[in-house]
Amino acid sequence: MAMLRSRFMTWLAAVLIAGSVVAGWIAIGRLASATQRGLARTQQSLMSARDLAAETASSATELQRLVGVLGEGLGNTGAALVATRKVSQSVRGLLDVASFIKSVDTLTESLKTAEATIAEVEIDLAEASGSVAEAAPVLDKAITSLQAIPDQLDQSIASVKSSAARVGQQVWLWRMAMAAGGASLLVMLALIADLRAAINRRAQPSAASA
Repeated sequence: MAMLRSRFMTWLAAVLIAGSVVAGWIAIGRLASATQRGLARTQQSLMSARDLAAETASSATELQRLVGVLGEGLGNTGAALVATRKVSQSVRGLLDVASFIKSVDTLTESLKTAEATIAEVEIDLAEASGSVAEAAPVLDKAITSLQAIPDQLDQSIASVKSSAARVGQQVWLWRMAMAAGGASLLVMLALIADLRAAINRRAQPSAASA
């Protein structure tokens, strides 16, 4: 009776070990699959962010070009206004010779008014040009940072891809380790069962002789 109970317990332990190995095998596979799906979603998000960053950097580069064109245009406009004002002053100098003519006086006053307006515009243009010049270095720095982002995201995407590949490789290592552990336990159970059987065989002749 004791031998039957021992065999039953050994058999039950073997079944439980095999069941644990199978359950662990399945659980590891599902965990790895879930991890790989999460990494795939992360990679997709990073790729979308990378495309957006590249578009933003491209737009910023275009803005940088436009700011340069704007600064150059303001400078050229200011220079043209200065030249215009000087021409007007020269014309007024010539008109002063004919100042005894009433219509000439009116024209001279009109030129003075125009020159004053031009001078005010020159001041506004100088302020705007100064603001553009001050903003240019800050914009350049921001664009440099933006242009570096796609490369940084490319590195992150490569790292995620590598992690996904390592997860797939690691799954088989985990499964092999679990299977080896289960096999070791089964071997131990078999050795214990053989040892008990040997003890029982030795005990039977002793009991018979008694």
